[in-house]
Amino acid sequence: MENDLIIEVDQVYKKFCTNLKLNMLYGLQDIFKFSQADSLPPLRRKEFWALEDVSLKIKRGEVVGILGMNGAGKTTLIRTIMGTFPPSSGTIRVNGRITTVFERTRAFQKFYSGIENIRVKCALFGMSPKEIDETIHDILDFAGIGKFAEAPFGSYSAGMRARVNFAISVFAKPDLLIIDEGLAVSDVHFRKKCMETLSEIKEKSAVMLVSHNLEQFEQLATRLIIMENGTIVGETDDISYGIKQIMTKNVTPASKVAGF
Repeated sequence: MENDLIIEVDQVYKKFCTNLKLNMLYGLQDIFKFSQADSLPPLRRKEFWALEDVSLKIKRGEVVGILGMNGAGKTTLIRTIMGTFPPSSGTIRVNGRITTVFERTRAFQKFYSGIENIRVKCALFGMSPKEIDETIHDILDFAGIGKFAEAPFGSYSAGMRARVNFAISVFAKPDLLIIDEGLAVSDVHFRKKCMETLSEIKEKSAVMLVSHNLEQFEQLATRLIIMENGTIVGETDDISYGIKQIMTKNVTPASKVAGF
């Protein structure tokens, strides 16, 4: 159904430590802490909240743009939803498959061929061998790298790597597609192709979009969430208004819309 709930983030906190040695010590302490208190764990020396009391819901059919200055907590929120960072407090419920498009394609191995990297990345997204076999030619065709499929991935240009990254994430049939500046390194023609594809898949999936390209929000987003210092300070389905707010840094809790 169009309104299926894909992601529910409920009062999530995430803390980090600015000191490596203390971070390792705290990690060991937390491993051997068998019982968790119901209350919020206090900050220890050199720790800070990267996310603080964040709650949101994302439904199928939505394109949610995440806006905020550098250090606002956008990428931490994404990585916490993905499960890369466990929350320090709060809960995250995921209903379906998440795929991601990041500016940096770290999951790829430069000594593997393009087709080998595609198979590995698809498997990491939870695709079965049968699904991968049925989809791999569509990925190669969409990315436009068919004749380079057997070439080492390290020989690919940044644009080729970005095209492969995006194609995998789309053809893996996600319930939630997360894009964090993932279109920034693509050429203008492929970005147009990506935007058209996102317009099509958003009917069946949910999309989280983090970008400094405000035009992408205007073209795609159905809702904007504004973050500042690890918290959600504003939310609106008036896209032009939300962009104006972040541009003028005039974000307040009053900008939230009802019905969230």
